[in-house]
Amino acid sequence: MVRKTREQVWRELDSIGEDEVRRRLAAKPTEVEEPGLVHEWLARQERVNAALADTSIELAARQPGLSKGVKRAVGSAALIGVAAVALAFLLARRKR
Repeated sequence: MVRKTREQVWRELDSIGEDEVRRRLAAKPTEVEEPGLVHEWLARQERVNAALADTSIELAARQPGLSKGVKRAVGSAALIGVAAVALAFLLARRKR
């Protein structure tokens, strides 16, 4: 019997899908190849799903519009632009 690597097992499980893996595990738990890696893969899937759910909740909770940091950056850029125009105007008048 050739033992598969974690990557090989996880690639197979990814291709089958989480729902099918859980169904097969529930139907015939003793016939599962590499049960430790299967349980590890399922635990990873649960962590990924939880992280995605948390991210979705955070995104939904954000208020639309520009954040304070973006507003501050735009304000700073506008101030620098006005200062550059004013300086150019003063230098142009000085040369006359």
